[in-house]
Amino acid sequence: MLAAVTIVTVFIGSTIAFGLDVCDVKNSVDLSSGTRMSNGDIHFNGIQYEEKDYYFDNITGVERGCICSKQLCIRKCCPHGQAFDINKKVCTDTAAAFDPPIWNSHKVLQGVKAAELFHYVYGTPICVNDTVRIRVKKITNNIHLKNDGRLFIELSNSIPPYTLREPDKYCIDTFVSEDVNGVKKSQVDALVCFADEAGGHHYALSSSCMLISCVFILATVGVYAWLPELRNLHGRVLMAYLLCLFVAFAFMATMQILLPLKIITRPYCIAMTFIIYFSLESAFFWLNVMCFDIWWTFSGKRGISFEKLSTKARFYAYALYAFGIPTALTILLAALEFSDLPLHPLLPQLRQQGCFIYGNGRLIYLYGPLVVLCTANLIFFILTAVKIAQIKKQTSVLKSKESSTHDSQRNDKQRLFLYIKLFIVMGVNWLLEVISALYPELDNFWRFTDAYNVLIGLIIFIIFVCKRKIFRLIKKRLGLRNTLREPGSDESQGRRRGEEHKELIYKQLRGEPMSRTQTTMSSRTASTKDDMQMNSIKFHSK
Repeated sequence: MLAAVTIVTVFIGSTIAFGLDVCDVKNSVDLSSGTRMSNGDIHFNGIQYEEKDYYFDNITGVERGCICSKQLCIRKCCPHGQAFDINKKVCTDTAAAFDPPIWNSHKVLQGVKAAELFHYVYGTPICVNDTVRIRVKKITNNIHLKNDGRLFIELSNSIPPYTLREPDKYCIDTFVSEDVNGVKKSQVDALVCFADEAGGHHYALSSSCMLISCVFILATVGVYAWLPELRNLHGRVLMAYLLCLFVAFAFMATMQILLPLKIITRPYCIAMTFIIYFSLESAFFWLNVMCFDIWWTFSGKRGISFEKLSTKARFYAYALYAFGIPTALTILLAALEFSDLPLHPLLPQLRQQGCFIYGNGRLIYLYGPLVVLCTANLIFFILTAVKIAQIKKQTSVLKSKESSTHDSQRNDKQRLFLYIKLFIVMGVNWLLEVISALYPELDNFWRFTDAYNVLIGLIIFIIFVCKRKIFRLIKKRLGLRNTLREPGSDESQGRRRGEEHKELIYKQLRGEPMSRTQTTMSSRTASTKDDMQMNSIKFHSK
């Protein structure tokens, strides 16, 4: 999954144009007064333009340098020495210098001048694809210009509670106005291209998709809880995983429903963030438990010997791990959030950013543990596959349906494949989440993530419920079919002895220790087979 993240990220990054158009008349400078070097480069205004960085303008007959390929460019609404009149909606002369404060990720940069850091391109943005141009301070007062040229705009009722606009999507300037008393005011403001009410529709769609997925997840849990045969260790681990996923999805959907309605307060939002964070981390730790358990089953390692523990004891041990570490991570997140430490990019900053975790906090506190767990899961799968190959070689002479290892090995392999499918399903989900977090401007990409949120619950239901074995167990539970003989019948006892013998040989191949009774059974069975072979030889010799 890590390789897939890298490949898709590079691909998308190469297809997205950041900032203004690289070179046109508006985004270039006249190089006619520059110094031409012997190698064809042109030196102008302290910048060296190589041949690929300038072009000849046939209309004006001069060479123009692509300044935005050499320096950060931002769009200023009005030409130099002018400001934007809010009442008349035109540019007007002003004596005030345009010098907006420059921010990094969390604070104002002292001593940094916008005119020195950026090259100004003049004009208002051209809005396309059903977007409209809006003056930002009509909807929020919290905007600032970042040192990478993007414009930060706080949107308190959004997830995340802000948006970042690239230079081709906004223009910034000094905006002047005059009130009814003739008092003139000026402020830094911006004109930005916004999609008309797109956010509300997105949240409605996203929350609906998550709720649909919750229905299928809950149905899967219900089936496994209802059927006694599925309430073994593996079934309990799966139910714990699905319930954590259900809680996370349910609270995320609730948050997305309440935010557009503006009926959720900041304390409730922070509380829901901690619940979602704990549930998501717990879900992935339970997935890690599944991967470890299937590896342990095939490995034959019995140092501490989980086999000596009862099913309930093993489940409690797994639960201590799968809930204990997420609890510690959640406590750490809360402690850092409510500490008196000064603002820093490595802190969660939940109250500053709004609902859930975004920015560096999301990368460190959410994606960080998930990457470690996914890496560990891949290692467990690889080690398990190697062990399966070794067992397959050892049992190559016993390939018939009566093979002593056939059923046990087949059941464990089927469980391994189920876990691999589940790992891939959740891996793709978080791959989409990472892409949408890295490139929030990909509005259409949200449609894929929303659709996949529906598919998660459906795919899990298909993988773990829509199987012949489950259907047979459901029919048996409903009393519609009696496929098993009475436990005391000769055929049932013979089948049970055969299954015990198969499991015994399979344990030997995996390197598991056997009790004295099992060893005696193995010797007795081997002797019986030898006697049968000798009798067969005697019969044929006659």
